[in-house]
Amino acid sequence: MKSTFNVIGKRQQKIEALEKVTGKLKYSGDLQFPNTLHVKILRSPHAHANIKSIDTSKALALEGVEAVITHEDVPKVPTMHQFLFLPSVMYYDSFLLEKKVRHFGDRVAAVAAVTPEIAKQALELIEVEYEKLPAV
Repeated sequence: MKSTFNVIGKRQQKIEALEKVTGKLKYSGDLQFPNTLHVKILRSPHAHANIKSIDTSKALALEGVEAVITHEDVPKVPTMHQFLFLPSVMYYDSFLLEKKVRHFGDRVAAVAAVTPEIAKQALELIEVEYEKLPAV
């Protein structure tokens, strides 16, 4: 019996194939919009700690840095957690930025700058003093 399908079992032309293999296709990462700021997050090097002090003055003084925020700058409003889709492991005490870090890589501060490179450089200028706590 002969197939009457137009697509199944037949070779299909790949959309944008030539542009992809020649590097001419624009991906979302290639797009640049005017007045765009780039954000980088400073993450904790400790598994469990309190932030005793945080000095962002050097980062703010860097040309191209538009803003630096810490736990002192944002309201304590619960945020969505990466496990939100699993009701059994939902965390209602997760906030954007907190004075206490609860895991390695937890958010400590955020920098907004005119380029990703300047934002990364500003992260290195933020001075944080931690009080290490026992890992849980």
